[in-house]
Amino acid sequence: MRDYFASVGRPLTYSRLLYLLLGLPLGVFYFVFLAVTLSVAGSLVVIIVGIPLLALTIMGWRGLAAFERRLVTRLIGVPVSDPPNVLHGVTGFVQKTRAVITDSATWRSLAWLLLRFPLGIIGFTVGVTLTAPVVALVIVPLATVAAADVNTSIDLPSLGIWFWAMPVVGVLLAPAFAHLINGLASIEAGLARALLGPTSIQRTAALTRRTTVLEERTRLAHELHDSVGHTLTMIVVQAGAGRHVFDRDPQFARTALENIETSGRRALDELDRILGILRAEDGESTRAPQPGLDRVQSLVDDTAAAGLDVTLAVEGDIDEVPAPLSRTAYRIVQEGLTNVVKHAGPVRTTVTVHSGAGRLEVEVRNDPGDGNGTITEGGGRGLAGIRERVITLGGRVEAGPRPEGGYRLWAQLPMDGG
Repeated sequence: MRDYFASVGRPLTYSRLLYLLLGLPLGVFYFVFLAVTLSVAGSLVVIIVGIPLLALTIMGWRGLAAFERRLVTRLIGVPVSDPPNVLHGVTGFVQKTRAVITDSATWRSLAWLLLRFPLGIIGFTVGVTLTAPVVALVIVPLATVAAADVNTSIDLPSLGIWFWAMPVVGVLLAPAFAHLINGLASIEAGLARALLGPTSIQRTAALTRRTTVLEERTRLAHELHDSVGHTLTMIVVQAGAGRHVFDRDPQFARTALENIETSGRRALDELDRILGILRAEDGESTRAPQPGLDRVQSLVDDTAAAGLDVTLAVEGDIDEVPAPLSRTAYRIVQEGLTNVVKHAGPVRTTVTVHSGAGRLEVEVRNDPGDGNGTITEGGGRGLAGIRERVITLGGRVEAGPRPEGGYRLWAQLPMDGG
């Protein structure tokens, strides 16, 4: 009941009433505009001047449709999206004209502008019919009281109780009429969205494209974290080690600098590749293949060169692992080694990759270290990203401290998940 009486005071009700009242003059204008321009252009189409005039008429009613979309969004409060731009990338007058004429939005806009005339009559009639009695019921008694101060012949007590009850009746009717106005405006807004906005197929296509873009951005974020983040971690570790032994072991420092240079170039190449994908308008830029288990030995060797005591054990035929699983397994090893270097220090670490019995298992296990020794999923995006990838492929992952000390990252992926 509170919402019922509150509806009359909503600003949206007044703006919707304004939309209904504007429907009649706008509908008349649209009808006259279309009748005059189409008749003139149609009569002159036999000569050359009629063709550009017809094209201008079509562009004119498309512009009016854009104005109607803004009007519905602003006054009724129902957003109406613009249809896809069919002129994007189209050059030449003939090509643009063909694109506009064959666009369904052109003819749906024409249907809405013609429909606006009868809808305007209905809206104007309903709006005036509903608001005039309410205004009269409230205003007439007040005006009578004001007139009684000037005209002493008006006998207010003799007007009766029903006369003084008119404002109460008007207040009681106002919310009901407000609901009717809102309902009629909502119906017109639904028609406007169907005729002025994109079709359901176009909305689905746009949603699909948006989802694809979001998935691509998520994938690129994972790649940036995995590849560039790992490489930068190795650079920091090697730079710190080289600085500490620079005076007493110049050869080690020189080797560390060489590794830093190689890793930095690799990170720049990877960053340039990912930025190239982001800059590509069609999202189909050339992509270098992502690393898989065929490069896990090189990953372990690079990490060992940074000062980590790490060994790799491969069990089974990893060449038969499907590509999506192979790439995910590589990222799991990469994330595990990065976390060891960042949190545990140069401790003994074992990487195990087992392929067999219809599943792929990956484990990164390290001994207790001299770092903070704690690797938490909430502390960064790496483990969360790994968990997301593994679950997407139908697998499971475990990450946590070992009972005997150290840390263990383990994942199991079904072969058919790829």
